[in-house]
Order: sequence, then structure tokens, then C-alpha cells
Amino acid sequence: MKYLSLVLLAILISCAEKKTTAIIENVDSKLEKIKINSADSLRIVEYWKQANYAGLYSNQRQKYLDSALLLKPDSAYFWQQKAMPLYKSRKYSVGKPFLENAAKHNPEKYLEYSGFMKCIFSKEYEESIAELLEVKKRFGASYVMDHTYDFYIGLDYLQLNQYDKAKEHLLLSQKQQYADFPKDEPEEACHYLDWFYLGVVEYELENFEVAVEHFNMSLKVYKNFGDAMYFKAICLRNLNRLEEAKEVFDLAVKNNQNTINEDNVFYEIYPYQIFHKLSPMAKISE
Repeated sequence: MKYLSLVLLAILISCAEKKTTAIIENVDSKLEKIKINSADSLRIVEYWKQANYAGLYSNQRQKYLDSALLLKPDSAYFWQQKAMPLYKSRKYSVGKPFLENAAKHNPEKYLEYSGFMKCIFSKEYEESIAELLEVKKRFGASYVMDHTYDFYIGLDYLQLNQYDKAKEHLLLSQKQQYADFPKDEPEEACHYLDWFYLGVVEYELENFEVAVEHFNMSLKVYKNFGDAMYFKAICLRNLNRLEEAKEVFDLAVKNNQNTINEDNVFYEIYPYQIFHKLSPMAKISE
């Protein structure tokens, strides 16, 4: 046979090469159209191995990925691998074309990822909304990076000061989680960050009593969540519950190291994150 798929090639090469080829095949399969011969497949495997030996943020790794993409330009996974470290380095404009290519070649897998990256990393909120709505329309509601599409759409609208729209989508996110986890208690079925951001939206809408209820639900799961305590204290102050507000605010400051604990908080500050790494309020209390 003149042309071999990466799957067939994996049978013919060493165990290490099998593992690497399987990674390429598993993440890329459905929409890849370009067929490559066995020699080029071996070269791609070698480029990928060398890319992984290089540092994640190195130009050398980018060059190895470029070499692989010259042979397989429809590899969504390699495009995503070029984009990801650039976004984590806050080089959004450089990484954006690579992210777009990943979504182009495998929209079912990477369009949702692009919407997430534009919400949390590059703050391109309108584009994030459009992409996540398109994913919902084409492939149905689901999750990306541990949260529903509507969760991120809600954050997008929150950052655009469109609070009613933010609330609408955060409630859709809550509804989806209730349906997906019907046996769990409400505070468990709905992620603690959903409760937190629902509280933030109600705070912005000046529905302080409802906001306190949402922050309390978040705190049932993440009991020492300093950011939730902080906004709860502000709401209590606005309700003229001053002594309680002071107690909760002092407790928030004591828990200033217990902030949003998403994996990507290492790279980015999340919306309404009070005790983030750049905030003087997040200094360790003595």
C-alpha cells in the first residue's frame, strides 16, 4: 500500500513511537484529509518526539511543530500545541492564528477550547460568546475545562457589564448541571464557581439578599473561599448588617490565600478574583 495511516504505522514502529503516534492519531482523527506516506509519518513522529524534548515555551519546540505541520498542515492537535504555550505566555496575538487553525481543522474538539481561551486568557469576550454559541448549536451543550459552555458565556457577558445576559447563561449552566447530576445536593451538583458568579451577578444587579444566598451555597463546598467571603461582606454591608459584614470581611482577609483554584489561575486572573497573585490584598497575613 502506497499510503499508510498513522494507526497502521504505529504497528510497524517501536513502542515509543507507537505511543507518540497514538497521541497524534487520537487527537486528530476525524477531519484530517491529507494522506502521508510512511516516510513522512516517521518524520512527523520524530519531530513530535523532539518537540517534547524541547522546553514547552521554547522557540525550538515551535520549530519542530512547524516541521511537522509542513508535512501535515491539517493536524489540529499540532496547531493547538503551537497556540497553547503562547497563550500561557500572554502572547495572544501570536498564538491566535494557530488557535484558529486548530478550530478550523477540528471544530468539534477545538472550537470550544478556543472559546474558553478567549474568555479566560485573551479576554476577547464577544468572540468567545460567538464561538461557544456556535459549538452549542452544532454539537450540543457540553463542558470544556470542567465547566459548561454557558458558564463561560456567562463570564463573557459579566465582563461586558451585561449582567442580565450573564445571569441568563449562568442559570442555564446551573440547569444543565442539575440535569447531569440529579442525585447530588444543589451545592454539589452546581459547581462552586457557578454559585460564586451567580452571587457576583446578583451583587452587580443590587439584589444583595439573593447574592448572599448564592455566596453561602458556594461556601458550603469551598468553606474557606476568601473571594466569596469578600463579596458576601460587601452585600451584608449594603444590607446594613454591619457587624456581620465586618466579621465576614475579617474572615475573608484571613483566608486571602484561599482564592479561585482553577488550574489556569496560575496563568490568568479570573473575573472578580479579589485575592489574586497581583493584589496587595492577597499578601499572607501575619
